Amino acid sequence: MINISKQLRKYFILISIISVVFITIVSNISMNYFFTNYVKASRSQDDLKLVQYIERLYSDDGGGLDSRSLMNILHYSYSEAIEVKIKNIKNEVVWESGMSDTMMHGMMGGRRYQDRNVVYKEYPLNYQGQQVGIIEIGRPQSIIVTSQDRGFVYTINGVYIAAFIFSIILAAILSLHVSKKFLHPIYLIKENAKLIEEEKYKQLYDIETNTLELQDLSISIKELAEKLEYQDALRKRLTSDISHELRTPLATLQSHIEAFMDGIWQPTQERLMSIHDEITRLTKLIKDLSDLSKIESEEVRLNMDKVNLSSLLDNVVDNFEPLFISKDIKIVKDIQQDVEIMGDADRLNQIFINVLSNAYKYTNEKGQITTTLNEYKGKVSIIIEDTGIGIEKEDLVHIFERFYRGDVSRSRETGGSGIGLTITKALVEAHKGTIKVESEVNKGTKVIISFNKSS
Repeated sequence: MINISKQLRKYFILISIISVVFITIVSNISMNYFFTNYVKASRSQDDLKLVQYIERLYSDDGGGLDSRSLMNILHYSYSEAIEVKIKNIKNEVVWESGMSDTMMHGMMGGRRYQDRNVVYKEYPLNYQGQQVGIIEIGRPQSIIVTSQDRGFVYTINGVYIAAFIFSIILAAILSLHVSKKFLHPIYLIKENAKLIEEEKYKQLYDIETNTLELQDLSISIKELAEKLEYQDALRKRLTSDISHELRTPLATLQSHIEAFMDGIWQPTQERLMSIHDEITRLTKLIKDLSDLSKIESEEVRLNMDKVNLSSLLDNVVDNFEPLFISKDIKIVKDIQQDVEIMGDADRLNQIFINVLSNAYKYTNEKGQITTTLNEYKGKVSIIIEDTGIGIEKEDLVHIFERFYRGDVSRSRETGGSGIGLTITKALVEAHKGTIKVESEVNKGTKVIISFNKSS
């Protein structure tokens, strides 16, 4: 395995090498293609000018070329580093610049191209509208002719080599800077992950970076730490809560049985009923825990079928009516008829019973509970609203947690195990629905449950 710093350095250098080599190749190709075409076009124009010059001399000399004119042509050919041949109409060479090469070589100070690979191009020699001969102009096949030309090419390629070396050095330096910039937050994120593994949630490093992905990752790590810390606290509290919920009924059972064994109490009907109630409470608690465990582990299987939600909710409310009457609670029903969804009738029944039970427990005498069911644009909404004691704002975010109850003393006057809403939320979400609670102290609580019509 190679660390990121070395990999970055390798890739930076590799990219630099590829870039310089690519630029060098493209530049040389461009020089050999585009510049060559440019030179060829320029040479063609120069050739035409030379042909016109020779024709003018030919005309000035009365249909021929004297020694003075030939010397001018020779001088022109050497100054332009070209070869000139003049042929008659029979294609016979009558003069060429190379005949006086030795003499002119001395006159021009040795300025002759070393590349003797000459390519000739023919042009007609015209006089008074008729062709009287042929002019051949020879130029070197390569555009790099003189030593100055070759020196220029060597200089250019030398610059590319220097750029190549400089790029490698610069890439190595930049890779160190970039790796430091990017790796420092990554190393801190790695350290934070180790701290989370060691359950040191409060000791996480603050990470500052202007890289969006790294910033998002660091925020995600911190949010994960917060959730794990919260879950850890919840787990510890769960142990405490279970022990608390079990301790009271077991202590009651133990004291009653010991009193019977010591002969202090007689097993009267009333005392036996008290023991029976505690056993029932324990049984219900164990059943609720078992149900919650199955629901949250997705082991529970819903018997999905078409359910008339209107009829089901109406029946649940009617079953609660004797309790509401005994507590002088007014019940208001606003249930839209014939609303159907796909769901498990037994589990939906359990959801409504749990919510209505809480509404009944926490609504004072002469209060009111309103149950609403309506369907709109493929959404089914059930609202159960009471005028009870309400829930503190800081408690609202915790009401779906196991054993959470706003009363710190955990008064058992209202009964329940404290996991009813936890089960309710799990069952709603098993039906692909949502549940939300709105509440205000001394004004009441509203529970809003939503299902998709197609669920």
